[in-house]
Amino acid sequence: MPSNTTKTKLIRSNKDKLNKRNLKADQKRIQKNAEILKELASEA
Repeated sequence: MPSNTTKTKLIRSNKDKLNKRNLKADQKRIQKNAEILKELASEA
């Protein structure tokens, strides 16, 4: 059976992976929103 430290490291590394994926998705969304806002600002 793994030690508590080993379990903790595994859990934290898994959480980091999920967070990284969410951050990438957020970054894409923010980038797209910025482009749309630039287009709207140039039209007005």
